[in-house]
Amino acid sequence: MDFKVNCESIPLSESVFSGTQEQSVELEYILPDYFPDIFKLVKCRIIPRISSKNISSDKAVYEITADIRVLYQNEHSNILHCINQKLSYTKTIDFSRPCENAEVTLVPKLDYVNCRAVNQRRLDIRGAVSIKADAVCMRNQEMICDAFGMNVQLKKIPVEYVARKISAEKTVNINEELELNSSKPSVLGIIRSDVALSANERKVIANKLVAKGEAVIDILYTYENETGNGMETMQFTVPYSQIIDADGIDETFECITEPEVTLCDITAAADSKGENRIFKCDIVVSISCRAYKTAVANIVSDVYSTLYPCEFSSSLMRSERMPVVMNEKHQAKSIAEYNDGSIKCVSDVWCSISNISIKINPESHEAFAEGNIQYSVMAENEQGTVMLIEKDEIFEHTIRYDGIAAGSIVSLRAKPESCSYTLSPDNKISLKADINMAFTINTAEVFNAVTEIIPDDSVKKIRDGDYALKLYYGIENEEIWSIAKKYSTSVTAIMEENDLECDRLKQNGMILIPITG
Repeated sequence: MDFKVNCESIPLSESVFSGTQEQSVELEYILPDYFPDIFKLVKCRIIPRISSKNISSDKAVYEITADIRVLYQNEHSNILHCINQKLSYTKTIDFSRPCENAEVTLVPKLDYVNCRAVNQRRLDIRGAVSIKADAVCMRNQEMICDAFGMNVQLKKIPVEYVARKISAEKTVNINEELELNSSKPSVLGIIRSDVALSANERKVIANKLVAKGEAVIDILYTYENETGNGMETMQFTVPYSQIIDADGIDETFECITEPEVTLCDITAAADSKGENRIFKCDIVVSISCRAYKTAVANIVSDVYSTLYPCEFSSSLMRSERMPVVMNEKHQAKSIAEYNDGSIKCVSDVWCSISNISIKINPESHEAFAEGNIQYSVMAENEQGTVMLIEKDEIFEHTIRYDGIAAGSIVSLRAKPESCSYTLSPDNKISLKADINMAFTINTAEVFNAVTEIIPDDSVKKIRDGDYALKLYYGIENEEIWSIAKKYSTSVTAIMEENDLECDRLKQNGMILIPITG
């Protein structure tokens, strides 16, 4: 048998883990002696962060940190106090099969938190966080791209695939001492400290990726001096950059970088005069990089022989395409009301985002995102009582991308960039939040690939008559390949005989089918 098959090795992605892991958070906390007694709990929040991860051939081990922050007041003062504690937990993901260089994605979120004062010196905190975990591994699949001999006819389809993927990750430490503006009072205690990452830039050089960005630090703190007490805000912008080693990367790769805060410790420190006018910042940013290079292969999806019986095996394959990131700006608005008196002043506003869900519409190539945005307003009434006003609002955002189809997976990372307010005389607070929305669109091509061809040269096909041409009535949009396969002739012969220019019939009508040997 004079028959030869050529194959090409195509890397395909395979999920080795996809699921959600849960972790309870429990803390019984006794106040240190230098903290005043608890009279009123104002707010308890937990910020979950992935602080580290280690990936081996059969599992991934990671550490999740629950950053617990409790705001309270004592009985004899309106000054807010903040308790900050961190709890760390180690979790493991077991892969379904051994895998080298697995790509692991971890997205933590807070499920709930409850806090109660057992007595004036003891807190009981209960909560839970969950981690959406996905691990993907690349495996090489041999696919038939050509065959010769035995009068074999091949139907080929172009398949775009990720020919090479490089994943790398590195942390950058931001250790800064930031000084208060001279017009601001000295720090008594820090109430809120949050970090937002912006201006994500990247540049590829040989075997390395340079990532740059800015850390925007927002701080709300209390003060007490001869004029009284109150709260003040400060904002600092600190640039950062890091060189990430990525062996094999060059300008031909398309890169996606995702910076994430894994640690945020901000404390007040004394200056040379002994006044708390310095913020010591210890921030760790983890920068993950994924680089892709795509290629196109012509894969055999169907086969027959014009002379011999020909059996073949095929299977459905799924080829992942390079993810597409769409950055969108969303402006959300809401109104918060206070009905127990008059608002004297607003000290700070901020917001957080949770409960994101996404639905796709393959017909319109759209993705619909919905989530909850919680506005927090730290204010003071006419009696000088500090209060936290919170307002929840649903936000919706729609994107359109031609590549969104059935089977596409769309994820969203939504981060508030800024939050502002306007206070009206009728105690209504108009709130506005600017949100950066980074949509990641993962698409794949599902196709039928021939995996084995077995022509039988021991016997020839038996035709239904001895003729060189056959009349055939074709219908509009009918595939020439199907006609040629049915009558054991070639696509080229039919197209040449009938002066056809495309691989489908443009209209109903008679065509001539030449019988080839």
